[in-house]
Amino acid sequence: MLVIEKYFSDIQNCVLDFNINVKSLQPKYPSDFLYTHAITEYKKLFLNLLLSKSKEQIEQNTKILVNFTIEQDISYLFLYSELVTVVRKLLGNLIEKHDFEHIDAVNLFFAEHENQITNLYLVKFLNQFKLKNELRLSHIELMSDKRFMVHFENHIKWIIKLVLYVQKKEYNDNYLELNPNLCDFGKWMKSSTTSYLLSTSHFKLLEKLHMNLHDLAANVVNYCKSGKSHPATLIHLMNRIDYYSLEIGNEIAFLNEIEESAKDPLTHLLTRRLFNKIMLGKIEIAKATGREFALMMCDLDNFKLINDAHGHTVGDIVLQHFSKILEQVLRKSDYIFRYGGEEFMIILPMTDKEETIMLAQKICNLTASKEVVVEAITIRYTVSIGTITVLADNKVEATQETIDKYVAKVDEKLYLAKERGRNRVE
Repeated sequence: MLVIEKYFSDIQNCVLDFNINVKSLQPKYPSDFLYTHAITEYKKLFLNLLLSKSKEQIEQNTKILVNFTIEQDISYLFLYSELVTVVRKLLGNLIEKHDFEHIDAVNLFFAEHENQITNLYLVKFLNQFKLKNELRLSHIELMSDKRFMVHFENHIKWIIKLVLYVQKKEYNDNYLELNPNLCDFGKWMKSSTTSYLLSTSHFKLLEKLHMNLHDLAANVVNYCKSGKSHPATLIHLMNRIDYYSLEIGNEIAFLNEIEESAKDPLTHLLTRRLFNKIMLGKIEIAKATGREFALMMCDLDNFKLINDAHGHTVGDIVLQHFSKILEQVLRKSDYIFRYGGEEFMIILPMTDKEETIMLAQKICNLTASKEVVVEAITIRYTVSIGTITVLADNKVEATQETIDKYVAKVDEKLYLAKERGRNRVE
């Protein structure tokens, strides 16, 4: 330490020369709230550390500086760049003065500081990262209706497992799932139950973020298992993982909003507002693949009589009952919409006429065989169904006019089923 103390005034000058003036333009706010104030305080702590005269002082001031940077969300890269800039400036000054005697001592002094700062920063950062995710997890667990947040919950549990793997330093083969298609979150993304979201920009971005997250996690595991001991690399990788994780949370929140607006609050089926968007996609797919798809339109027979006789509350229970029949009979790849009051529209991807009629008849028969019991009231009801198959070639344009034409055709078939006695398929 006696050697380096000779250069304390030079170190101080180098720090002050590099010091950026970050005066706030927001005087009406308390300084404790402002990042510019945090940077000013950080500069003081940084200088205190470099001017420490004993190992005890260095250890104490390193803890103070690192704790402050973590608490104020000042990045490791900022801290590291300050250190590198100061040592380069100091060494440059010594070379200009032809003071070569203690260059190695100066280098060693800053290398030891870098080592201590980096090791402690990694420990503190991982603790804070784990704590933040545990807090997020507790907030999600308290939600009454999680919707897609239940999948984000699985994602956060995966993140915590990764942090624990790095912290434990055992680095065996007992690590988290690194394949993005096999983790719980990835399985959800690949499931057909979310197929109506696949065309949204949020879902596509989510897929990209998730792939990158797993790529980073694989790098973390490989780096740990390699036995390398430069914590700066882990800090960088884990910082990026934190960033991607937050972005995933943001996109899940957007999907939650889409889900809320896309689902009918009574039946939990898709609403009509998504129908045109999905139809356009199915027409384009049909043109590209040469495979047909089908439309099915259902209307509950004499539903107004049920409402008039028993009230809208009982009518709502009947609608919910029929919705469950549709979900029971139809496949996960089919899109079920509550199209109007008692009207339901179904898009059946890659389905021919014969299979469409078979599914529609099954719905019709099952509906007629069931009954709805509400307190002392027993209600039996039936449904009429119209069907068409769509084979779109290259001459067919994916436009609103085309969609309206197909809807009109299936509506005509439904009207025909009503005209021919109801409780039937056309």
